[in-house]
Amino acid sequence: MIEASTQTLGQADREQIYRRNFFFFLGDGILFMAAMNIISPTTIIPDFVRRLTSSEILIGLSGTLFDVGWTLPQLFIARYIVRSERKKWWFVGPNIPVRFVILIFAVITVLLGNGRPEAILIAFLICYGIAGVGDGIVGVPWADLTGTSLDERWRARMFGLMTAIVGVLMLGISPVIGVVLSSAGPDFPNNYALLFGAAGLLFALSTIPTLFVHELPGGKRVEEIPSFGEFLPQLGRVLRADVPFRSVILTRMLSSLFMMASPFYIGFATVQLGLSSSVAVPVLLAMQTTGGVAGALVYTWLGARNNLLYMRLALAGAAFLPISALLAGVVGPLPLYLGFLMSGLTVSNLFLSYQNWVVTYASPDDRPIYAGLFNTVAAVISLISPIIGGTVLQQLGYGPLFGLSLMMVCAALFVVLRYVHK
Repeated sequence: MIEASTQTLGQADREQIYRRNFFFFLGDGILFMAAMNIISPTTIIPDFVRRLTSSEILIGLSGTLFDVGWTLPQLFIARYIVRSERKKWWFVGPNIPVRFVILIFAVITVLLGNGRPEAILIAFLICYGIAGVGDGIVGVPWADLTGTSLDERWRARMFGLMTAIVGVLMLGISPVIGVVLSSAGPDFPNNYALLFGAAGLLFALSTIPTLFVHELPGGKRVEEIPSFGEFLPQLGRVLRADVPFRSVILTRMLSSLFMMASPFYIGFATVQLGLSSSVAVPVLLAMQTTGGVAGALVYTWLGARNNLLYMRLALAGAAFLPISALLAGVVGPLPLYLGFLMSGLTVSNLFLSYQNWVVTYASPDDRPIYAGLFNTVAAVISLISPIIGGTVLQQLGYGPLFGLSLMMVCAALFVVLRYVHK
């Protein structure tokens, strides 16, 4: 697929620009995703927050807070950036201060110390929320930038290799995380502060590569920002008329409901299965990472050829995680380890494949609106999913929670099979 914004360039010129940009986007992605994995929202963060509060709703919210912050502002940002033909500095400018927030939180945690868990929890929710919202502000410009300055083939390769390289790095880092969290490491909360500090440093370094991206022009510049009275009906028309796009949004929402159980798997392992944090966190993280490496290599190859087929296969494989947790409650932790392995193989690239589908599907003029609408609508579900998950867990237990999660991923698979076509 040749992007409309690059039709005035020859094929050789486009390939040269894509190849050069590929490495800058890849560098940014590796640093950012490595930082996100060091403070994994499915292992490290829920385990950290469980030491600060007994509220299952807050523990569940901690695992989705970044995703909510990332998706919520994107539709509103999309309304403003349509007045700019080039979006690079809409991404680079706000990105620089935002990616220092986690490093600041690490310092705050050390200063507060072990005797003030409530203050640490409040500081975490504020700082992690700011980091998520800040990344959401630059999310639409980033999507537009990858849409204009990489083509579909190079985007799939970038996403796949990014996940694979980060996975290999995390295989080496996971044992170190285990040592940091063990009795041989620093006392709480300095052990977690060390992890947040390492992640914060990588976040800060990730601002450098995209400074060198060669941006190609995207959609036409809009002279006047549409009013909300004009903007909101336009969104409604898009949702009513575009069945494939509406179906992918529904799939994304169902996937977010499937992920409502994600922050609670580590609690299930430590509370119900009786594993210690120093064992459960690094082992489950290593299993997820190992699967992620294999899944990234699969996506690097298959995503560049048939992104939709990958989405379908990934959703089918994702169902194994709640199934494995249900089995682990009967036979012990081994199925859960295998479930995290399968989760890395499938879920680690699932949301990237959604993003790639939207960026490829939308025209250059519509891409900011489509990307913003896609992510902001999903934010509503991401916001309520930890409340649903935490309430189900508190009232009914782990089994019903994992069963409900399984129903959601099966529903998402049905929508993709029935209504989304290549």
